[in-house]
Order: sequence, then C-alpha cells, then structure tokens
Amino acid sequence: MKILAVIGTRPEAIKMLPLIIELKKYRDFEVLICSSGQHGDILKCVFDYFNIEPDFSFCAMKKGQSLSRLTTRLLDYFDALLDKISPDLLLAHGDTTTAFCASLSAFYKGIKIAHVEAGLRTYDKRSPFPEELNRVTIDALADLHFAPTQLSRSRLEKEGRESVFVVGNTGIDALSYTLDNNYVLPVSNKEANKKILLVTTHRRENIGSKMRSSLLAVRDILEYRNDFFAVFPVHPNPAVRTEAISVFEGIKNIKICEPLTLYDFHNILARAFAVFTDSGGIQEEASFLGVPVFLLRDTTEREEGMESGNIRLVGTDRKRIFEDFLRVSKSEEELSKMRSRSFAFGDGHACEKIVKILLPLSKNNDIIK
Repeated sequence: MKILAVIGTRPEAIKMLPLIIELKKYRDFEVLICSSGQHGDILKCVFDYFNIEPDFSFCAMKKGQSLSRLTTRLLDYFDALLDKISPDLLLAHGDTTTAFCASLSAFYKGIKIAHVEAGLRTYDKRSPFPEELNRVTIDALADLHFAPTQLSRSRLEKEGRESVFVVGNTGIDALSYTLDNNYVLPVSNKEANKKILLVTTHRRENIGSKMRSSLLAVRDILEYRNDFFAVFPVHPNPAVRTEAISVFEGIKNIKICEPLTLYDFHNILARAFAVFTDSGGIQEEASFLGVPVFLLRDTTEREEGMESGNIRLVGTDRKRIFEDFLRVSKSEEELSKMRSRSFAFGDGHACEKIVKILLPLSKNNDIIK
C-alpha cells in the first residue's frame, strides 16, 4: 500500500511522525511524506528532532496571505502531487488547512482517505476557526476514521460515519520520544525554585482583544504572586509576538522566548505547576502528564479532559482567569484533581493500533469501503 502522509504544522508533525516511524517498520507499506511548510521553520525543527526528511516539500506560507489564498495554493499543489505519485491512501491528521486541502484533492481523485484524530467537535463553526469546519469536512470525506476517544467515536457514528476505530491520540505516543527524567530546566537557580507556569497562545480567533485580556490575566498573576515564574515561547505570528512584548514589558518573573524545541517543550510542560494555553494538543499532553490546564478559549473539543478534572475552561476574561487560578492554586483538593493523570486521550500505543488496522488493508485495498 502506497501511503502519502501530509503534514503542515508543528502539532501535525508531533502527532504524525511517530505514526510514520511505526508504519515504516513494515514492508507492507510504502510511506511518502509531504510537508506543506504551513508552519515554516518550527515545523522543520520537529522533522529534524525525529531525524526524518519529507519526500516532498512546499512553502505554503506567504507574508500577509489570506486563508483563501493559502487554500487555493495548497489545492493546486496537492492536485499536482497526487497526479504525480498516485497513492493508495492519503493519511491526514486533525484539522489544519493542509489536511483539509489534501483530503479534498484526494477525494476529487478517488483516492482513499484516512483521518487521524477524527471526531473532535465544538459544534461552533467559528471556534476554533477555521479548524472546526476543516475537521468536520475531512471526516465527511474520509474512508477510515481513527478516533482518539469513545466520545469522538460516538459523534462520528451519530453523523453516519463508517469505519470508525478508537485508537487514542498519537500525540501521547510522541511523549515517549521526548520525556527525560534527568532534564534540567533552562532557567537560573533562583527561578528554578519557583513554581513554573507555561504559557502558549496562538488561536486565530483570539488574536486581538481576547488574547490581550488573557495575557493581562497572566501578568496580574505574576505581579500578585512572586513565587511563580512563567515561560512563554511565543508563536511566530507577528501579531502574537507584538502582544506578548507589549503586555509583559517590565515583568521580571517571565521568560519570553522563541518557540521551544519539542524536547524542551515537553519536559518543561511535565514539570510545570500549570499551563495557560489555547492549544488543542497541549490539553491532551498535559492531561496525560497530570499538569493542570487553564484553557484560554470559549469552547473545547476535548470535553474528556474537563470531565476528568484536568482542564478548566476559563475563557479569555481577565478577571475570571485571575480569580479562578488564584482560588484553585490555594486549594489542595482542586489541585489534586487537576493533577491526576488522565488516560482519556490514549495510553501511548495509538500508532501501533492504527498500523494493526491498516495491515490487512494493505493486502486488499478493496476492504476500504
């Protein structure tokens, strides 16, 4: 079976490369990798970490490019690439514009599609934007749906999707490549004695007043509680960078830095007191590691983490974030619940499960309905 795996963003690479490594263990699969370059240099760093080179690369991003322009460029690129290599199966992950465009191109050409991380939903087409619409559409196009949880599976089945398999999330598998018990935090001795807060934010729908409000809440916490030290790896988006520098000017107990390597990020996350984020994958990783998540969003597609108590949906209101965090940070009972490790998103063996499902299909492609 010739498989084309498409990757465009850093989170996609983190979750797809362990699966590609597992697929490459078997002669039954010819695996080709396409990098659309949607996340540029921070995407390349993940490829380098796993010591994998894409077979095909494309520089998708242009300065000031709209989503419409990105979509049309990607559709043109995948149209030509799929004609060139004629894969038996397209392997797409999650909800990126890269995954959406590759899946649509494959559908037009009658190529089977497998969707990894299928079935996530907020049921709000503009939150997250454009990811919610992307993943719903990919699931409608897909022939195989690899759902991370039973809840994801139930959503897909209610929508009439077939060939749905619960496998866990491959992002949890990636932690086995990065976690280091001997890791030393890259901060001074004085800072290392403080409680570490990890901060990330990048959501398109949050850029502007919502993001500023969220970051001001973190600033308020750092000013009020000197026993905390924040690490904030800033997303390359200039709008995020400008906001971060503006909000945290003059605050000493924060380290604003370039995007961290995968190794550093996972190991800092594992040692954090809590994480403030609007990310999707970090919700899963932190829940698995038992790190409290204060989610800077109005919705989440990962309700399992809220049900387990690992994730608190605090939104983007400055006062609410500040007050909620301070209250929880003083409550051993609430902290204990948030720190309990959750296996809701997988047990670290999702890649193996996916490969076991694909192996019999590699003998007979007609099995894929």
